[in-house]
Amino acid sequence: MLVRAPESRPPRSIDYAARLVTLALPGRAAAKVDQARRDLSLLADAARGHRPAPVATLDTAVQCAPALSELDTLDALPGFLAGPAKSARRDVRVLVDALVYGRRPPPLVKRGARHRESGTAQVVPLAGSPSLTVSRRVKVVRVERETKDAVSLYLSEVDGHPLRFRAGQFMSVDVVVDGVRLRRAYSLAAPASGPGSDAPHITVKRVHEGRVSNQLNDHAHEGMLLDVLGPSGSFVLEPKPSGAARHLLFVAGGSGITPIVSLVATALHDEPEARVTLVYGNRAEQDVIFMDRLAALLAAHPGRLVVDHVLSDPSSAWEGARGLLDGATLGGRLDALGVQLGAVDQCFVCGPTPMMDAARALLLERGFEKGRLHEERFGQPEARTEARGATTPQPLTLKRGQSSHKVVVQPSQTLLDAALAAGEAMPFSCAMGGCGACKMICLDGEVAMEEPNCLSDDERAAGYVLTCVGRPCGPVTLTSGGSR
Repeated sequence: MLVRAPESRPPRSIDYAARLVTLALPGRAAAKVDQARRDLSLLADAARGHRPAPVATLDTAVQCAPALSELDTLDALPGFLAGPAKSARRDVRVLVDALVYGRRPPPLVKRGARHRESGTAQVVPLAGSPSLTVSRRVKVVRVERETKDAVSLYLSEVDGHPLRFRAGQFMSVDVVVDGVRLRRAYSLAAPASGPGSDAPHITVKRVHEGRVSNQLNDHAHEGMLLDVLGPSGSFVLEPKPSGAARHLLFVAGGSGITPIVSLVATALHDEPEARVTLVYGNRAEQDVIFMDRLAALLAAHPGRLVVDHVLSDPSSAWEGARGLLDGATLGGRLDALGVQLGAVDQCFVCGPTPMMDAARALLLERGFEKGRLHEERFGQPEARTEARGATTPQPLTLKRGQSSHKVVVQPSQTLLDAALAAGEAMPFSCAMGGCGACKMICLDGEVAMEEPNCLSDDERAAGYVLTCVGRPCGPVTLTSGGSR
């Protein structure tokens, strides 16, 4: 079922008052003030005859109280006072840091590290990067048509700061179509370093009956503002270990090239000794996204980059490889290119699900180690296999440290929707099972999830579930990762 993402209602006086109180209180007391604020808000709404909807639908979105940590008390001032007050506060902080503590803003900001937990990659957001759970607005500064059915939207932060990201990450974009707010995830196609890294952009390919992709292809324009989350996602290339140069293999199909081209360009720039092989499948010549960009990369890195285009329905003039990029075709292309999988350090695959499944089967069958295979799976929410949970309301217990909170999940409601509707602070980003930002450990009970999703076999074995596409089959207890 396609639903609207829960939304925070506009802040009220009681929210700002509670925020001021919590600033002066220790953590436990602050939590109690926050809960009292939420309860009073619900009572006030009920007294006015307004009751929260039990589930978000296409026609109405669940609204919950904004998180206190997201509120700036200066926003409670009239508009003509709030701006100068914020500016003065910022100036005072800079002066105090410089004159009292001797601290000055660094000219460069280091990227966040990545850690591994129980064999599973976990992305640590970049230092100072935007929150994964609080949407913000970015501005479309340029619109560039890539093909008849694909468009690139060049983005900038509205506050003028650079939009920082890691190669292979994506943005979650909220777009209102016919009065309904819909969320989709689109990969950043620009390199994270080197030429072009100062022009971050997402590339959107038109999908048949795709409400958001058609809206953006037909109506996106310069100056347009978009509500976004991220960047986020774990489809990234780890820094090169010390030792010999790497051979990196990339397999892409259709719009799956968007994160791949970012990874390819970044790797070629950051690792001067690396060799890169890209096998890219499309239907016809006019459907190839970034044809000119890939040609430019080939010219800039002779002998280090191989781009093998495979077309299933090319023109008679096409001299390259032909065929549908299934397992047999991919195997043949790897043989023709002389790719020895034993010498490939990492392989990244992104594209339509049938292509990805075929590539995975072929690579594993040829002995490629599963731990060196990376996959990015996105699809239309309308085409997903819906999880069938319980047909009656079920209790959900959220355990965080020594505390626990109970929530009621209505039939067909996701765990994430239910928790957000109850005012719980929950991590999430793409809200369609593609990024893993919402994953939690299931301590007790059974959760049915929509498939396919981004959880690895190791994560499933460790008890992880995705709350954004998960529905309870009965009573469920969840906890955040690492606190099992």
